[in-house]
Amino acid sequence: MIGLREEFSGIHIQPFYKNYHLPQFNLTEKLGDGCEIIIPDFIIQEEAKGNYDVADFANDEEKMLCTVTDTVIEDALMYDWVYAPRIYNEKVAYLCDLIPFKLITPAAEYKFLSFGGCGMDMTYKLEAYQLLADGLYDTNSNFAKQGIKYFEHYYGKEHSAVKAIKEFLGS
Repeated sequence: MIGLREEFSGIHIQPFYKNYHLPQFNLTEKLGDGCEIIIPDFIIQEEAKGNYDVADFANDEEKMLCTVTDTVIEDALMYDWVYAPRIYNEKVAYLCDLIPFKLITPAAEYKFLSFGGCGMDMTYKLEAYQLLADGLYDTNSNFAKQGIKYFEHYYGKEHSAVKAIKEFLGS
């Protein structure tokens, strides 16, 4: 069931997402020294299958998967802002072209979504994720104003996220 959320407006703020600025974690110094980033295994496997050939790594699958993991982590950390969603669903995030990951620090474990890039407005990814993972959307969002055409414009009509949204909406 699709719902509206009117308590707050703005896709990047509570109650849908909490913003985190990655430099606050001082990751350059702490990764490998008390902090760890975990990318879901299915994403590593999908990225390896779609973009890598084990023959390029002297048939060493472990070496290839380490390279894939490092690349996905670099992509996840490319933009200094990440989003902690109210509902964390790794498969929906990946469907929406977000990178879900866990940041484990000595103090806490965080579940984040990353754009996997920077330089353009990627709000559509968070809006699609919110709709598919939570069944809700912000009444001031671009989706609320433009409907499915908003997602079709950014993703393309044949993208799996657009198909999933259409199925969810019953269209």
